[in-house]
Amino acid sequence: MRRHTLSVRFGQRIRDLREAKGWSQEVLATAAGVHRTHVSLIENAKREVQLDTVEKLADALGVAARDLFPPDAPPASAAPRPGREELERLLPYLREYQTLATAHGIDDVFQDNGGKLLQTLLLLDLQKLPRREGNDATDARGNEYELKTVNVRLTGSFSTHHHLNPVILKKYRAVTAWYFSLYENIELTKIFRLAPADLEPFFAKWEAKWAKDKKDINNPKIPVSFVEQHGELVYPKPA
Repeated sequence: MRRHTLSVRFGQRIRDLREAKGWSQEVLATAAGVHRTHVSLIENAKREVQLDTVEKLADALGVAARDLFPPDAPPASAAPRPGREELERLLPYLREYQTLATAHGIDDVFQDNGGKLLQTLLLLDLQKLPRREGNDATDARGNEYELKTVNVRLTGSFSTHHHLNPVILKKYRAVTAWYFSLYENIELTKIFRLAPADLEPFFAKWEAKWAKDKKDINNPKIPVSFVEQHGELVYPKPA
């Protein structure tokens, strides 16, 4: 029982520190050098954590390893933490937000940039494709698109795929277009559209690397600067 309680508290501590930075699980996983699924399992107390993983997470979050193990919960008579009442006031609105997201195929607005993906879908009048790898969407005519988001306050590049290989590259080349949404924390600032042909220099480089190493590539990046230089600005619409 003690081990189970500690795992739950450790997972919650990781989640709290990650969300305080405005990071998704994917951002934390990349910073710590672990797989995003590993982060999800840890936060939900579904995987035992090795000491080297504790150190990697602590380094990525900028805290001492001991700070990832919170003290025992205070007694029930302790005063509620500041902000608790405000959170309770806001929860109904968050639930409405999630209801809207669920209607558009997004199960969790707090996970994997779900809320940002929802905003991009609605602005571009797209619908998320169910049961597909990546943030793929379609328009009313059945054209398919690849959607990417980035918080420019945290990183200068867009993430692609944790196990990029020829199958994923074929899909990347086949979509009608890519949409790249730029955020400053939670505020959307710009959306750019690029055709797959515009991204071919990256596809060709990744394809050559896979052919040489014969193994999947872990999350190669597309720089924000490239997208801004070569993309068509679709939001806000140019005057």
